[in-house]
Amino acid sequence: MTINKYLQQISPEDLAYVKRYHHEIQPFRVLPSSTLEFDGQFNDGGETIFTEINLNEDHTIDDMFCTCGAGSLCVHLAAMMYDMVERDTIQLSEQENESENR
Repeated sequence: MTINKYLQQISPEDLAYVKRYHHEIQPFRVLPSSTLEFDGQFNDGGETIFTEINLNEDHTIDDMFCTCGAGSLCVHLAAMMYDMVERDTIQLSEQENESENR
């Protein structure tokens, strides 16, 4: 499943919550990755939470995890996905990979 498909499956209420959370944690940003392995770091109440989303070459999610312990698609992973869509991080990653291969 792709990141866009995951976000489309979130209820409107939950997506609104993810967007508010994303706004509150700024200047959070998921950086492009030529290997399609994306990392996130969140500081929630003094605790550091780490996330990772790994994509296949066809941009489907190969693996993802979060250290918050909530399981499934937590707000941290959803905020990370939302950020990646908003900033077109996957497209930027492909451009980075192409420039590395030259």
